[in-house]
Amino acid sequence: MNGHQRQQEISRHMIEDAFFMLLGREPYERITVSEIADKAEVSRRTFYRLYGGKEEVLRNWLERLCEEYRTGYPALEKYDIRQISMDYFQFWYRHRERLLLMHKNGLGLYILYYATGHLSHRVMEKRIGEERAGSRSQAEYFMEYSAGGFGNLLFRWLETGMKESPQEYAVSVSNSICRILSPSVET
Repeated sequence: MNGHQRQQEISRHMIEDAFFMLLGREPYERITVSEIADKAEVSRRTFYRLYGGKEEVLRNWLERLCEEYRTGYPALEKYDIRQISMDYFQFWYRHRERLLLMHKNGLGLYILYYATGHLSHRVMEKRIGEERAGSRSQAEYFMEYSAGGFGNLLFRWLETGMKESPQEYAVSVSNSICRILSPSVET
């Protein structure tokens, strides 16, 4: 990464931090690009060089998180709902404060549909391994099924304030799924 790219990344992080700080103080609808730029100590010009608007700040942050999740966990030998649940909920729990701020501001569905839906293919391909995914259509069905289910579970957890630890929630989720699907799913 060259100096210019490094400076852009620093500016992105400063803008994201400023955005979330403001989101903790005022409703999403009232936050302006000027406020974000001022709080981040960057010019509006720099902001618009990096983002098209405040919605793009959220998208970029969520994309980065999904990429971090995708690259942070290896493909599994077999589809292990318990391990996937544990990894998934521990990952999102690390970002609890910002996720809860988004949810409080009516952006919970945004998380659900964007982060878990839009980026699900890349994430699921990595976890189950491309060679095990089967044909493209089979893989897409499975990925949509998994992403939708886990996205809804994340949304449900957000609605309860993420009070359960990620371990407790993962165990509850995976036990419930295995109990219903067993013996058709290996546990």
